[in-house]
Amino acid sequence: MKRIKFITVILIILPFIGCEDQFDTKPYSIITTQNMWNSEAEALAGVTGMYSQFREAFADQSYLIWFEFRSGFWQVGKSGAGQWDDLFLNTPNASSTPSLDWTNIYKTINAANLAIKYIPDISFGDPDDQGDYLADAYFIRAFTYFALARLWGDVPLLVTPVESLDAENLYPVRVDVATVFTQIKADIDEALNQIADAGARNRIYATNAGINMLKADVYLWTAKRRGGGNADLTIAQAAADAVLANGNYELLPVYEDVFREEMNDETIFSIYFDVTEGPNQYGRNFTFQANQVEAAYRDNPMPLGSSAQWYTFTDSYVNGYVNATPGDTRSGVINQDFVTAKSEYRWVNKFLGDIVSGTRVARSDTRVYRFAEAILFRAEALNALGNPSDAVIEVNNIAKRAYGIADYYPNTLTQAQVDSVILHERLIEFGAEGKSWFDIVRFGKAFELIPTLVGRENDYEGSILLLPVNPATITKNPKITQTPGY
Repeated sequence: MKRIKFITVILIILPFIGCEDQFDTKPYSIITTQNMWNSEAEALAGVTGMYSQFREAFADQSYLIWFEFRSGFWQVGKSGAGQWDDLFLNTPNASSTPSLDWTNIYKTINAANLAIKYIPDISFGDPDDQGDYLADAYFIRAFTYFALARLWGDVPLLVTPVESLDAENLYPVRVDVATVFTQIKADIDEALNQIADAGARNRIYATNAGINMLKADVYLWTAKRRGGGNADLTIAQAAADAVLANGNYELLPVYEDVFREEMNDETIFSIYFDVTEGPNQYGRNFTFQANQVEAAYRDNPMPLGSSAQWYTFTDSYVNGYVNATPGDTRSGVINQDFVTAKSEYRWVNKFLGDIVSGTRVARSDTRVYRFAEAILFRAEALNALGNPSDAVIEVNNIAKRAYGIADYYPNTLTQAQVDSVILHERLIEFGAEGKSWFDIVRFGKAFELIPTLVGRENDYEGSILLLPVNPATITKNPKITQTPGY
């Protein structure tokens, strides 16, 4: 059983875009900022509500749609149709592509902004708790803006809460993405400044290690995609080093255990799901309904769930990565294929949830950051800084668990070869964990490794790697301009 449950907390978290139709003239809650944020208990309720909204924003399909569907590794499953073709083919369309609505992300940001505004004025019995709650808010705000900046580029930047329909920041404009990254980095620094945690906090909340993982992630991106160069690479390496030196985490000996046991010692930060709470984790879209599976094979071995199987991996990903090396112990955990006389079945085997009263429930936590990634973050930074032989030492820690062979990769590889090795291992290690799209883009390989992007560097006026804005968003806030090229 899980050790911590989110408390159902309803906050008046207004979207950043506003008009009365957006709210259907009904308030989100009778709870307002005038009668909460007055006590330590209310601060806890507010932070818990923020995490609940964060889960809502990155739950179910959105996490994979945003972070993986454009990598060329996904296709429709037994129940799929053409609803994600725009993403699979890298032909985003502002009117038809799913998940272009960023409202839930901005609701999360607004919840963080409320915490950042009000918690400093609340009296706490233990000042460390006050610091931890503020760290939660800065961490979540940084994480959400990092997602927005990579997905849409220039985005509205709100650092004060929207608390009424006549707020000055109700109709913001998109600001230059460089400004957004400046804010992200400042929020990460403030989260690290505020966090009092020494490793004892539950891993569904901000911890020193979780914040440093985000820091390494952000600075690797800005080093490689925003011209940050060696200065940002050095900061990324230091952040990864801080995680690797933290004795509360380790690389589990068995890869499968990372996904069969919640709150394990490899997990650094995860999005929490529970049987009694919604929404569902995206693993529900990997399993089958009973009518999709021949009777003899239902849950033997094809996992049945309450949802239909909407999508699964492509042959190119399974053959080119998952099954590329015989004996890779990750293969059967990442993907399973089963062939009968009547049909072929394929499913992602990581997030299987639990059987509750005879029904599979999608309550697996989404692993956002884990210790294996800290190792590969360090390897990536070392290699980019011109230390390929040291980087290989780190990659071999991952390879040894995967292949059972010490020193799997030789230390004579060139810097370019080590880059290829790191990316290859990342694309296997984190399959279905929301990493592949941004990994391929960060390594500068989108127009080389993704078949639907080859030769398309100038498509959409050069904005092909970004997403368009949902037209409904522009209708509600005419100050929002469309992404160039769309």
